[in-house]
Amino acid sequence: MEFISERTAFTMLSDTVVKAGVSLFNAVKYIYMIADKDFYNINVKDIFKIALKNITDTSSLYNTGIKLDKERCKEMNSPEYERSLSLMVYSFAVRLPELRNVKTKGGSLNDKQIKAVYDMVIAKGAGNYENVIADDFEEVRRMVRSGKPVPAYDAEWFKGYIYGYVPALSTVTNKNLFLLGSCDILFTLFYSALEEELERLLESLAAQE
Repeated sequence: MEFISERTAFTMLSDTVVKAGVSLFNAVKYIYMIADKDFYNINVKDIFKIALKNITDTSSLYNTGIKLDKERCKEMNSPEYERSLSLMVYSFAVRLPELRNVKTKGGSLNDKQIKAVYDMVIAKGAGNYENVIADDFEEVRRMVRSGKPVPAYDAEWFKGYIYGYVPALSTVTNKNLFLLGSCDILFTLFYSALEEELERLLESLAAQE
């Protein structure tokens, strides 16, 4: 695929992946917080709607006037939980080979271009701590090349990480069960929104030719 500035295009694509990961990380914290005292005052649908409206706006939830309370999210105030941000971004990045299927007026990205975008995302801090995420960039690339369907994106890796590394969030409480149940929906919707945003961005970049 041809761009006026390939470097600029790759930077924009990689930034989109990173920002989507940050937005997902923020949304999870907000959902956990409202499961405490605001469960009957704030509709979780509103959190979903605001977060998904623009997944690259990492401050969208902060702009609602609802402030994160560290005390109410104390179970998330640990290095182990903070590491989930890097994992969220990585979980998106390993699926970048699926962009090969996006056709625009400028053609489609080749494997070398997709790898360059992936490398940029990794350089910005994405990582697969303890191989928590089973998905692998090269394996996804092989599947796309051969026309095989890539398994649907879900929150199973996140829940597995919580159970293994953040025990405060894995005990059976109303807040924890509400959080993990919400993530089943949230993660799927976020990845779908990211796919749409990356496709829109590629269309926009190709149109500049």
